Amino acid sequence: MKKKLYLMLAALVMMMFMASIVFAGEETVFSGNLRLHYSKMKYSEDFFGIHFFELRAKKQVGPMGIFVNERIGDGNANYLYEGWISYKAPGSIGAFKLGLVPVPFGIFANGLYYPKGIPYSKNWMWEYDYGVRYDGVFKASEALGVNASVAYLSRENSAGELGAFEVAHPDCSKCTGERDTVSGRLGVDLKAGDALSLKVGGSMQMGSLEAVEGELVKGKLVPKLVDGQTVPVDDQDRLGIAGDITLSPKLPIPVTLMGEFINYSLGEIDDLKGNIIMGQLDVTPVQKMGNLDKATLSLHVSMDMPTEGKQVTALVGQLRLIMCKQFNIFAQVFGNMVEDADEMTGQGVRIWFMYAF
Repeated sequence: MKKKLYLMLAALVMMMFMASIVFAGEETVFSGNLRLHYSKMKYSEDFFGIHFFELRAKKQVGPMGIFVNERIGDGNANYLYEGWISYKAPGSIGAFKLGLVPVPFGIFANGLYYPKGIPYSKNWMWEYDYGVRYDGVFKASEALGVNASVAYLSRENSAGELGAFEVAHPDCSKCTGERDTVSGRLGVDLKAGDALSLKVGGSMQMGSLEAVEGELVKGKLVPKLVDGQTVPVDDQDRLGIAGDITLSPKLPIPVTLMGEFINYSLGEIDDLKGNIIMGQLDVTPVQKMGNLDKATLSLHVSMDMPTEGKQVTALVGQLRLIMCKQFNIFAQVFGNMVEDADEMTGQGVRIWFMYAF
């Protein structure tokens, strides 16, 4: 199976290389943004400083394209956030991406800055991993469209995502993350004239959650090798099934409702299984007022309900302002409620300033 997959990938890369020779000379588009961050967490000092600088490069040469997004200075770390080579097949076959690609599962992005809610913190939303992805869009009519996305993901994006697997591997210093994952989503988009826009989808993801023996050296895992091979520890099967819906009725003030249900399993025991639900309301009362292009208020609630363990509820309120088309302000209040606790945990206020160019 893997040998066939590698041959297919090699053929795809060769086709894209040949296309680049034929369509050479197209312009490369650079863009990016600078982000500043203010935060005030309960029981701690406030903080203000530069978060990171983001630089993007994009080029499309005939059916072949390339896109990279590098983040510089995020916690004194520089890393590739997303990046791939793409190929648009002839006709209505679809498009392929190879590299650090978006993982097709559920509602990919919900428009929140950080925190983004439990689906994100548990690694089921807004995730990029290394692999190959296919996207196809099929129009049944002007009002009805079907889209399919599927990906094979060979390994986890970065160590920064491994905190989502602490339950499966309490000693997270040993985590290496997901491996050999297959993820896919089938969606239906429906437009009832100008009155309603409806999107529904179903997703499934299967893979392995792996750990190896090793030790942390300067914050990075150095695996233990025996005869040149890593020593696995308690590998778990990762399985997720999701259903999602996005509803946008035509109203004088734009409103969007999002909902998602995720059933997950990170291992055999009940502590590693459960359900996640998410609901979010976005309202845009201002679309153009002087230099203010748009103001959107988002109210988010999500819950993690493990089969065995404590239920956690996350609440997020966000106001996003877009001014002069390039300057963004994200202002958030948030907190978590664990079971029937008397007060919230992780309460705070964050404001993010982002200038795009």
